[in-house]
Amino acid sequence: MKKFQIIIYLSFLWLPLSAQQDSTVWKTAIELGLRSYFMSTSYTGDFKNDHAWGQMAKVETSTSLPFGFKVNGEYLGFLRILSSDLRALDPRVPNLNRYEVGLFDVNHLDRRLFGKIGKLNLAFEKGKFQAILGRMEINTPFINQQDGRLSPTFVEGLRVGLLPNPNVHIKSNLIWAVSPRSTGNWFALDESMGMYPVGRDEFGNPSSYFGNTNVDFIHVLDIDFTLKDNTNLQLNHTFVENIYSSFLAQWDKSWNIPDSNLKAITGIQASIQHGIGNGGNEEVDLRYKNPEDFNWIVSGRMGLQSRRNLWHLNYTKIQGKGRYLSPREWGRDPFYTFIPRERNEGLGHADAISTYFQHSLAQKPLQVYTFMGLYFLPDAADASRNKYAVPSYAQLNLGMRYNLKEWVEGLNLHLILMGKAALDQQNLKPAWVYNKVNLFHVNTILNYTIPWK
Repeated sequence: MKKFQIIIYLSFLWLPLSAQQDSTVWKTAIELGLRSYFMSTSYTGDFKNDHAWGQMAKVETSTSLPFGFKVNGEYLGFLRILSSDLRALDPRVPNLNRYEVGLFDVNHLDRRLFGKIGKLNLAFEKGKFQAILGRMEINTPFINQQDGRLSPTFVEGLRVGLLPNPNVHIKSNLIWAVSPRSTGNWFALDESMGMYPVGRDEFGNPSSYFGNTNVDFIHVLDIDFTLKDNTNLQLNHTFVENIYSSFLAQWDKSWNIPDSNLKAITGIQASIQHGIGNGGNEEVDLRYKNPEDFNWIVSGRMGLQSRRNLWHLNYTKIQGKGRYLSPREWGRDPFYTFIPRERNEGLGHADAISTYFQHSLAQKPLQVYTFMGLYFLPDAADASRNKYAVPSYAQLNLGMRYNLKEWVEGLNLHLILMGKAALDQQNLKPAWVYNKVNLFHVNTILNYTIPWK
């Protein structure tokens, strides 16, 4: 994909020449951002506990140019202030810590200080047409920024957007490189697959696809329809060349309840995924996905919303042949039952139930919320249906968001407390517990944003 990178560089060189033909004044906006993140994980058993405190600082610029063009850039720097020994292994489980390492560069845990270019792109907007070429953030159902940590996932590619009418929005993303969350560099797509834990292949052996997968590009098509009566329909197709093709349809609607300040909220998702090509490699032991896999997923939501409260109940069912797979380096699950700090990717079937409640205080800029979920998964010993050997579990998250603008404008605090427990405590192997269940996890996040125009 080097030819695409050359196009990007030539585009930036062309800009000063184009500006000479237009008298429009260049306008630059600069934003400084800081994020301080403390995280710790402890277990009910005698497993290795960990903690880490990381700091991120970023400078983001956006320069408006003549003819509807704009140049966007962002540089991020990262510092490990302190941590336990994240490279040390638990005596009983030969796996690295899963949570705290995500604050830093998972490929170079010895780095105390590092940085990377996040965004660097040329954007164009005129009328109902938009285009971005270069490095950018992304937020689609299967490829997205992901939750938390010190920086999001970035992709390199070409995005084209069309707005044929105010109620229809079409986006096409052609992607050829990625900088996953918790990394300090940019990578070809196939190079990035396997930087996070790889789990087991369908035969129960340690997966060997890292460094052996062949994929040149991803194409993501999103179509959003804003329909009448508070209704939204989203259609998505995610095509990963030589690996898989995924389709998702999501319908959301809110209903006014007569003689009440409440609204009912409903939603339903339907998704299918099937393997294509050779699944990443002709060698069965080296491929990422079995090309004969076919999975279907349905997810539903119902709830109530008022001015200060939000509650919903969710259900997801995963079923089919083989395992639903989506590289964790590229994004999180899009399903209604998703709860931060865990995913249901890598499963052949699952039944998940979750609920969420959120309350915003009237007198203070404070929001509290809770997630609760029950996840019934295949036997952790069954590698053909449970890639990461996760036992069925219950999860509880308690969270608080507080806007500290009475102290400093642009300062906010986010606290997350998470507990997970296996539903069946009998015959649990150490590898089924460490990084997975019977743990208590704390996140304290302080964000500070300084706009400068």
